[in-house]
Amino acid sequence: MNQLIMRIKSLDRKTLILTLAGLLLLLNLGRLSFSAYSSQQAEAVEKQNLLVQYQEAAGQLPALKKRVTRLQQKSAMLDKYLFTGTAEAEISSAMQIMLQELVTKAGLEPESIRPMVSGAQKGARDFHEISIKIRLAGTQSQFIDFIAQLYRSDKLFQVESFTLKPYKKSEMKIFIDLKGFYTLKNA
Repeated sequence: MNQLIMRIKSLDRKTLILTLAGLLLLLNLGRLSFSAYSSQQAEAVEKQNLLVQYQEAAGQLPALKKRVTRLQQKSAMLDKYLFTGTAEAEISSAMQIMLQELVTKAGLEPESIRPMVSGAQKGARDFHEISIKIRLAGTQSQFIDFIAQLYRSDKLFQVESFTLKPYKKSEMKIFIDLKGFYTLKNA
């Protein structure tokens, strides 16, 4: 150990500083190399994780395609049951005409069929609704026939409520609140 100290003392200061600088430079190069290697390792692990996620997503693709097809079929079926038009007034008129035909076929006397147009609501749904108030006069069997025709029709209506009140001997007054459903298409 004493010999090492003697050798260091015998070296010139310039040589000692240059040796120390060279050693520090080597250590710094080693640190930079290790940092670059670590970042490449992290990047490789990240790419491997992305590849695994991609493979999982690609494996789910056939099931997702089948689900999209089923949802498109369901959407087409629902669209068949909805009224379609360019304006709410046009659609409410079509609903009113259809209900008038059903009332007439059932043999009921229409007192009023009034759609309550409120303006199409902008929302997350693809369909809208119109409330319809109906006042009729007729017999119970005619009313049952009307409801049967309404549910057999190819358009979607929801009966919100109805009230039956006796009128004359065999007839009654009928009050029905319906909702009709529709979609708007661009003109």
